[in-house]
Amino acid sequence: MAAELVPAELLHLIAKLVPQELHAHILIVGSLAAAYHHREALARSAIATKDADIIIHPAGAVAECREIALGLLGAGWRRIDGCHPLPSPEPASDLRAIRLSPPTGEDFFVEILGFPAMGQAEYQTWVPCELDDGWYGLPTFRFLGLVKSNAKTAKCGLAYAAPEMMCLSNLLSHPTIGTATMGSRIGGLEILRSAKDLGRVLGLSKLATLDEIERWPDAWADALTSRFGNECKALAARAGNGVRELLDDDDALDQARHTLEFGLLAGHNVTVMELRALGRQLLVGAIDPLAERLA
Repeated sequence: MAAELVPAELLHLIAKLVPQELHAHILIVGSLAAAYHHREALARSAIATKDADIIIHPAGAVAECREIALGLLGAGWRRIDGCHPLPSPEPASDLRAIRLSPPTGEDFFVEILGFPAMGQAEYQTWVPCELDDGWYGLPTFRFLGLVKSNAKTAKCGLAYAAPEMMCLSNLLSHPTIGTATMGSRIGGLEILRSAKDLGRVLGLSKLATLDEIERWPDAWADALTSRFGNECKALAARAGNGVRELLDDDDALDQARHTLEFGLLAGHNVTVMELRALGRQLLVGAIDPLAERLA
């Protein structure tokens, strides 16, 4: 069962424990960023989640990653099960991610991610990071580079990703539903990774106003053009492919509903029918207009 976290409190805790001079390198993403941004619309103080993702930027900021990790460990945070070092930085793909739980319990953990370089072509790479006890890895996801655009600032001073940019990153990360599943079950069920990520896109579109969604294509087009240059046209053209597959697959769409029920939209009683309507609305209101702008 995922922990019930109060987004503002967790952001404040991270800001308090990380030295002020390193705050400029931190960008909060994922469910924590989404829940903080929509804390009023969600109408509850806590969100059900088990992890909080932190991107350390710019690309290559390994020393900053190391300092932040060591700072949290020095404040009593602990490595979760499975987070252990290797004696060598190679092969990088074998390295374990830095995942730390707070001193007060193990209900959730913070994972430290790297920021992708402009030329990263692979969907995911691993950057070695040495801590006091050995080598760990910083997973860097190609399309997460988009989330630096239009980043917001929390009351505690930390930056967090704008919901529309997390949506675009997830859309591009899943051009098909695929077969990859989450590493652990959600609410007792094995879940397709695409269903979880694309489900979050639909959940965020539910929380946004129609006026906000109508502004997404322009923001998306600017971010794609800036980040991916000559590739932006092709990426925009396929941005909706995964959502279209999801809407045509009843089982996958129900998995998306299930993940929202146990995460971002817990207590909102969202239905498959509603998610299908949200997906069609998003295609017409934002995804198709994006392709038209960059055609």
